[in-house]
Parts: sequence; C-alpha cells; structure tokens
Amino acid sequence: MFIRFLLTAMMAGTLAFAQGGGGMGDDMGGSGGRGGGTGDDTGAMPRVQRQTPFDIFADRLKLNKDQKAEAQTVLVDAMKESTPLRQQLAQSRAAIANGILGGKSEDERKTAMDAYTALVAQVTGIEAKAFAKVCASLKPNQRGKAGAAFEAMDGVFNASPGGGGRRGRN
Repeated sequence: MFIRFLLTAMMAGTLAFAQGGGGMGDDMGGSGGRGGGTGDDTGAMPRVQRQTPFDIFADRLKLNKDQKAEAQTVLVDAMKESTPLRQQLAQSRAAIANGILGGKSEDERKTAMDAYTALVAQVTGIEAKAFAKVCASLKPNQRGKAGAAFEAMDGVFNASPGGGGRRGRN
C-alpha cells in the first residue's frame, strides 16, 4: 500500500513539474517560480496562440481592422443562411451511409447522392456569394491573395469546436 502511495505521489509530482510555472509569482520570477508563463524574458516559454480559421482567412487576405469586421459580419450572415442546409447535409450523408450499409438498390443510392450533391451546390453558392462580398471590399494589392483565402474559407465555414476545419463533402 505504501509503495502505491509513493508511486502515485511521484507521478503527481512529475506531472506538476511538467506543467511549468504558469500563474505563480510575478513576471520577474517572484515566489521562486519561472515567471508568470506569459512569455516574459525570465526563461519561460511563450505560449503559442493558435489562430482561428477566420484569423487564417483574414491573414491570407491581409485585411485591416475595418475589413476584418466587415468580413466577419458577411461570413456570419452566410453561416446563418446556410445552417439549415448544413443540417440537411448531415442527414443526407447519413442516408447515403445507410443506403450503402443497408443494401439499398443502386437507384436509391443514386437518388440520395443526387440530393446530397444539390445541397452541397447550394451551400457552396452561399459561400461563394459571401466571398464575393468580402472581395468587393479588398484593395487591388489584396486581390491577388484571394485564391489562397478562398481555400481558408473552408475552415471558417466548417470549423470544428476544437478548432481547424474539416469539410464533410469529399
């Protein structure tokens, strides 16, 4: 029993040590810590801030503050418009999978695929209109980056809660 306790304490200590000096002491390393974990010059490693899909999109277009606000409004409106279609896409994917797994006929599976394809086209149309609105506010020197930014829109519209985008259309 004592050995279990000792091993547990050692593992907990190792995990605590591995966490670093986040939040303890001031920025000058007070309280014997390694700084506040804020990226100061006391030896603590700076924390890498992960960019959101929208930030990646905005960075690719080199949007200024006003353009970012406008683009965000346009994309949020497009997302609201496409939400019912996205729900139908999820149901349609399930219908396709059930058709394959359930041994449905080729005609029934084709019908499900055609319905899915029509929904994808509608969602892509909404995304393209939103992108065109964002591009209308771009300066001439920003327009050359539009192709790379359109690819990043996939992440904006299809971001998972944990970050990153994944399109369920392949």
